[in-house]
Amino acid sequence: MATQSTIEWTELTWNPTTGCTKVSPGCKNCYAEVMARRLEAMGTPGYEQGFKLSCHESRLRQPMNRKNPLFIL
Repeated sequence: MATQSTIEWTELTWNPTTGCTKVSPGCKNCYAEVMARRLEAMGTPGYEQGFKLSCHESRLRQPMNRKNPLFIL
């Protein structure tokens, strides 16, 4: 979970999943797949599987650990 966001209408971002399943021809030039490959090469936690859809169970309870109410994207 990011500790703060530069997105003007939210305070935090939360991503319990990474990757995707390609479902249409529009997925051929997916920017997120390119980014996932880059993050995997950099050793970024959560991208060990590259672009394969993955649920990170360790991240699922992160919002529950917050003490103050926030708008999380």
